[in-house]
Amino acid sequence: MGRGVAGSWIRGVAATMILVGPLLLAGPSAADFSQAFDLYVAKEFDRARRLVEPDARRGHPAAQWLLGTMYLLGRGTDENPEAARDWLEKSASSNYPPAQAVLGRMYEQGIGGDRDAEEAHILYRMSAEQGYADAAYLLGRQYYRGEGVRKDGKQAIKWLTIAADDGNADAQYLGARILLTNEIVRSNPERAAAWLEEAARHGHANAQLLYGNTLMRGLAGDYDPDSALGWIEKAANTGLAKAQLRLGDLYYAGFQSAPDFERAYEWWKRAATQADAAAQLRLARAHSKGTGTDEDPIAAYIWASLSALQGNEDALELRKRVQSRLTAEEIEEADRTVEARFEGRANVDGES
Repeated sequence: MGRGVAGSWIRGVAATMILVGPLLLAGPSAADFSQAFDLYVAKEFDRARRLVEPDARRGHPAAQWLLGTMYLLGRGTDENPEAARDWLEKSASSNYPPAQAVLGRMYEQGIGGDRDAEEAHILYRMSAEQGYADAAYLLGRQYYRGEGVRKDGKQAIKWLTIAADDGNADAQYLGARILLTNEIVRSNPERAAAWLEEAARHGHANAQLLYGNTLMRGLAGDYDPDSALGWIEKAANTGLAKAQLRLGDLYYAGFQSAPDFERAYEWWKRAATQADAAAQLRLARAHSKGTGTDEDPIAAYIWASLSALQGNEDALELRKRVQSRLTAEEIEEADRTVEARFEGRANVDGES
C-alpha cells in the first residue's frame, strides 16, 4: 500500500521528524546518524539514506527509525511499506518512541502488512508512556473510538490532554471537540477554546473551522463574529471542503453584511469539486434558479446528479425536476459528463 492508502498522517510523519532531537540516541554510531538526520531535514534524501543505512544495519534504533521512515515515504529510495515496517519493527523492539508511534499507525491502517489495532494500541502505549506526544494523541483517539481497546472516555481525555498540553494540534482539536460537549466529561469550553486557538494558529484546518464556529456562537463565552469569519476563511483557504461549504453558506445568508451570492457560489464550487455532496446540491440549486451564477439547467442537472450519486435524496428530487427542462439529447450528454466526473473522482480516491 502507498501514500494514497496511508492518508494524511504520513505527511505528519515528515512534519514531526524535525521535533525529535531530544530522542536521538547517543552511542558509537550517533555522530553518523546525526549527520544523516541533518541531511534528511535538508531534503538531501539520497545522501541521508547512504549515510544512515550502515548505522541501521549495525542496530542503531534511531537510524532504523529514519531508514524505515524513508522507505515509508519513498524518500531517497523507492516507496516500500514492507521494508519500512521491517526497519521500524527493529527500532521499536529497542523501545524507541518515534518508531513505536509510526509502526502503530502502520498496524492500525494495515500498511506494509496486516491490520492489527490491538498491536497498535500496545505500541502507542509504550511510546506514550515515554512522553511521546504524538503517541499519546493516538492512544487517546483509540480510547475515544474504541478501536483496538475497549472504549473509555476517561482514558481518552487523559491521554488527549497530555498530548494537547504538549502542543499536539490533532489532540487539541479532538480534545476540544470533546470538551465542548458533555459527551465524556463535564464540558470545559474555556479550555477547549484555548486548545483550538493554539491549534488554529499552528495551521490546523479543522481547528480553525471549529474555532471560528465557536467564536461565532459564543460557545466559550467570547462572541467575535469578525474573527470567526477570518478563521473559517483560513480553513477554507487550506482546501478543507467543509470549511469552504460553511463559508459559502455564510456569504449566502449575508452574515454580518448583505448576502453575496456570487462569493457563496465560488466557495461552494471549491467544495463541490472535492466531491462534497452538500456543496454539489447547493451548486445545482444555484444553477437551477440563476442565483449567484448563470441559470443553467444542464449544469444544475449535472451537479444534482453528482450529489445524488452519493446518496443525497434532496439532490435526487432536484435532478428529477430539472430533467423535465432538458431535451433527450441534453440529458444524454449530461449523463456522460456525470459518469466521467464520478469515475474520475473514484479513481483518484482509490489510488494506492
